[in-house]
Amino acid sequence: MKALTVYLNGGLGNQMFQYAAGRAMALRNGADLVLDTWSGFRRDYQYRRHYELDALPVQARRATAGERLPIWLYRLENKLHNPPFDTNQNRMYGQFFVENEFRFLPEISATPVGKKAWLVGYWQSPLYFEKYAATLRIELMPPAPNASKYLELGAAIRAADSVALGVRLYEESTDPAVHARGGKIKSTADINQAIERLRAQRPSANFFVFCTHRSQALLELKLPENTVFATHDDGYDGTIERLWLLSQCRHHIITNSSYYWWGAWLSQSLHKHEKQLVFAADNFINEDGICANWEKF
Repeated sequence: MKALTVYLNGGLGNQMFQYAAGRAMALRNGADLVLDTWSGFRRDYQYRRHYELDALPVQARRATAGERLPIWLYRLENKLHNPPFDTNQNRMYGQFFVENEFRFLPEISATPVGKKAWLVGYWQSPLYFEKYAATLRIELMPPAPNASKYLELGAAIRAADSVALGVRLYEESTDPAVHARGGKIKSTADINQAIERLRAQRPSANFFVFCTHRSQALLELKLPENTVFATHDDGYDGTIERLWLLSQCRHHIITNSSYYWWGAWLSQSLHKHEKQLVFAADNFINEDGICANWEKF
């Protein structure tokens, strides 16, 4: 049996992209999907990320300690010698598909998977898994929370012409600009323009703001008086629970965050029979990261 092991790292949004790309590749090649849930987090001293997909109904098994050995050999070899720039790299200990550019790499979908293969990268484009979207919307859909606070807000979101405004500040980073393509960070003026564009089409829309905290920047946004804040400071700090709330919203305005991207993408399965507006920042790291039916700002 072929085995495709996905090297996981980053936060929940990144892990979801890595899983989605790996799941699609495994399905195309009839391979067993394996997740390395340890190696990518072992030395994450700055962000202290950890494996989070176990809260979702993903269809994969975890790599054993022995199965993780190739990624450490790969790292060591790259440290001792100049690593090749090829997307498909064959080593004595396995085949490695490596993301060497932040755009959709069609050869990833076209190249057959060997007996022991690895997928290493972020893969933040829906083009890697668009043919398996229906399957992934099931496997990556967060379950309904148990806490009444989230359930009540979810009911309010579904009852309204709701807009999720996801603002990612990257305040934990020493240089937030490195998370934006070309180093171009969206200003509050840019976000306000997107708000105005959406409100012009949906004048009665109710806004629900998602952010890590009640930043001063949020006070500069031109939002309706009935806006609801679902930040950590407001008691909404559950990663999976907040993703569920995002998926319940009908419309979305998102800055360059893979987490908010998934909230908007998953919501399409719940609102597929309705007119849905999604405004996405045009500075996502992957130049092919925005869905074709979304509008850029």
